[in-house]
Amino acid sequence: MAIASPRHLGFLLSIFAALGIIALAAADDSPEYTLLNPTKRAYKDELVRLEIPAPGAPGSFVVKEDGTEVPYQVEAIDGKNWIWVCSHFEPLSEHKYRVIPGKPAAAAPRVTLRKDGDNYLLDNGLVAVKIPALAGKGIPGPIAALRLDEKQWVGSSAWNTTLPLKKFTAVVVGDGTLLAKVRLRYEFDGMAGIDGDIAAFAEIDISLGPGWRHVEIFDRHEMNRGDYWELEASRGWSPRQGIGKAFSSGAGAPPPGGPVKSQRELKPGGLPHARPDLFINLFPRWNQHYKDGWFFAATDGTAHVGAVVVRASQWIWPHNNSIEAIVKPEGNYAGLRGSTWKGQRLWWLLGPSLAPADTAYVARHAWESLDKLNREFVLDWPGEKGDFAGMNFYQGAQMNPTGGLRGAGRRAIANAGKGGNRETLSRVQVMMHPDAYGSYWNYWSPENPNFFTDFTRLPIALTADLKKHPRFEDFRRMAEQKLREDLYHSVTLPGGAGQECPGYVGHALRQWSELAPVCKEHLGFDPTTWERYRAAQTFLKRVSQPDGNVRRALPMGDTHPGKEGGPAVVELPADEVRAFVTQELPGFGAIFAHRPGTERETYLAFKSGPNRGHYHGDQLSFHYCAGAKPLAVDHHCSYHPRAGQEHMHNRLVFHTEKLPYANMDGYERLIAFKTSPTVDVAIGQVESERLRQVEKLPPEIWHQEFPQHPFKTPLTYRRTVVSVKGEQDYFVIRDQFWASEPVSATYCLHVRSDKIEHDGAAIDFGGLTLHCAAPATFEFESFPWSHDNGGRESTQGARLTVRGDKGEFVTVLYPGKAPAITAVAGGVKVGDDEIVFAGEQPTTAPETPLVKVRRSGKDLLTLVGKDVDLNRSQGEIGLFVPDAGYPFGEIPDWLIRQRARRPNGAK
Repeated sequence: MAIASPRHLGFLLSIFAALGIIALAAADDSPEYTLLNPTKRAYKDELVRLEIPAPGAPGSFVVKEDGTEVPYQVEAIDGKNWIWVCSHFEPLSEHKYRVIPGKPAAAAPRVTLRKDGDNYLLDNGLVAVKIPALAGKGIPGPIAALRLDEKQWVGSSAWNTTLPLKKFTAVVVGDGTLLAKVRLRYEFDGMAGIDGDIAAFAEIDISLGPGWRHVEIFDRHEMNRGDYWELEASRGWSPRQGIGKAFSSGAGAPPPGGPVKSQRELKPGGLPHARPDLFINLFPRWNQHYKDGWFFAATDGTAHVGAVVVRASQWIWPHNNSIEAIVKPEGNYAGLRGSTWKGQRLWWLLGPSLAPADTAYVARHAWESLDKLNREFVLDWPGEKGDFAGMNFYQGAQMNPTGGLRGAGRRAIANAGKGGNRETLSRVQVMMHPDAYGSYWNYWSPENPNFFTDFTRLPIALTADLKKHPRFEDFRRMAEQKLREDLYHSVTLPGGAGQECPGYVGHALRQWSELAPVCKEHLGFDPTTWERYRAAQTFLKRVSQPDGNVRRALPMGDTHPGKEGGPAVVELPADEVRAFVTQELPGFGAIFAHRPGTERETYLAFKSGPNRGHYHGDQLSFHYCAGAKPLAVDHHCSYHPRAGQEHMHNRLVFHTEKLPYANMDGYERLIAFKTSPTVDVAIGQVESERLRQVEKLPPEIWHQEFPQHPFKTPLTYRRTVVSVKGEQDYFVIRDQFWASEPVSATYCLHVRSDKIEHDGAAIDFGGLTLHCAAPATFEFESFPWSHDNGGRESTQGARLTVRGDKGEFVTVLYPGKAPAITAVAGGVKVGDDEIVFAGEQPTTAPETPLVKVRRSGKDLLTLVGKDVDLNRSQGEIGLFVPDAGYPFGEIPDWLIRQRARRPNGAK
């Protein structure tokens, strides 16, 4: 949220006459504007805008700085003409400006901007770049060349798109008086956008200012998936090395093979388990991944050409707009590739100097540019001392929410309301500014939603120390909005399903609960009364599983063990438990329940919703309890070790000869749900365009992306879960898959048991019978596994494998001694019950009975084709864009359409 200081408010000048006719007051009566340097850094040739729009055309007024006329430049931004000035600012200094009528003195341009053949040349004496002025043949790349030295021009760029170019324009926005800027506009023949309602385009501003050792590039675009433009940074010279500055060495231990070398040959394979041709992936905010960073340059040992990404607040859909540094096996290619699918990004092209690769340079020109500080921050606090307190946004020690910031948050809560100073004032604004941690509203990933909770609670708590500031009401509202942003993206309505697994919903609730007294006493709001807060509390209760005389947390995802061992105990009144029924929980999936709160309770959690924070490998998997005890379980091993492999969960998995253990990943959704007194049904589906290799046994390799096996069309996996209630409850499960080529499909089940015996269609685990009614034949393999995290958990696993480009399993889960179970046409007969399925294709006619359950010849429930809805709502929650640690593949369009739209009041 941008906040101007008190001196910047009220600039509705009386000198502006009605009907747009403007008359300037005499010089001694004109308003005075102050620009501050609140830092201890000296700024030379600093470009800053005044706080008022230009009162007339350039040349009709004069700008004076501290009483002396200075050159200025006018630029149209967001519908208003703003005045740029350029000056030197000593540390902790200020300049005062007046705008008066008159003719300005001629001034020599600070930056050269001129035509050079079919190109524009921008040159400030330190950096020079050529960009296209005419379309020519084909689609002109945005960068024609970059000057390496006085005689050598290098680099070129090209587009990768199937969209025909309709129109190209190159417009001079800044003539170089102070700032040179050219806007390139590409209009394509085709429609784009998630809903296909935007004419495809790309618009690119290329700027160069005095003293800069970088060229600034601001990309905005709406095109097709897979479209991009790429700068061949190595063209015309002979770099053989690349330099990258990553944010982190990886979550926890370094990657296999040790830490990634920041400088290495321009050859594939430098990033373990990442795309081979990727040298480093650039976007402008810290995260935990060793493949992600903020700087890359190709070098021959003397000169450099590369990129620096800056200002997270200016990026929309940032993870789709990262700059990929691309290399080839020959070792002589360095490309800078930027997707043009959707959104925008701000970055710097650098060469030949390495100066922009220093965080002091980035702070001076990006994070703490005086234009940003004077326009977007409150800098005054009359009577209070202290200096501006910035942050290094690229350093984990200052940005990692799991480190020192957690302790700082606790201290801020403990000391809330004791008063602050100018450092507190800046600290609050810096940490809440989208440059620091991005913004959910612009689709920035927090990496983990709990990271956003941990990061933002510090400035929210510190806001209580600004109560004596004249603008406290603005800060109070800003803090409330930030917390609402957090909850909107953390909790799903209705039902309260967390964006993250149950254990991390509990973590977030603890953080919000600790912060709530500060909010209530000092900031004028109480988050514990908000609907999403209360819904999250309800969700944790509702998904609790029975374990004898107690209820415990559902162990799905990275839910950590309780202090007493095993899943944490959830305190619940008995009457509340007895009221549980089979229920859809949008975002999570469904919970099946019968006889809750009794020793005969049946419970099954079906993970069939797209909330994927701290969930791994469990799309369409289930956790099953019978007789009020866990039976077929989602392993409760959390991080030690984490079972991110799909075959470690109760679900269907897919693999090939070259990838014998693989994850399909993807985002699952509940597409049908129907209940009755005797039968409940839920159907979920997940699709993926590829498989990726994983290890046979936990622990998984963190964020392993490659090797991969791509499919021509998405692999589709659909699971139908039928709960049949009676004297003895049981489940019938239908698993279907459709692929563009033959694959191996394996049904996986993990049961708490010491016994496993395979006899034909039946697998006996002692306390549970698994009966496979279809297919008639399959390969069988046992898969025992155990761990000791939070107590010993030992399971026997069954793997049932078939091969084909489509197929299905129909299985029965029957606790205890099973009655006669036989396969029938389209389904299975269990005692006197008959469960029959139809629909061999992903789509069926509206009235086709997809599931029919009969008991002793009497219909109990029928679910038909029209009950299946691929656009079924998955709940109201902000879109979570997975980041480091979540290699699930592209977010599907259906999920973007449901969750990307910002609610009213989002800022």
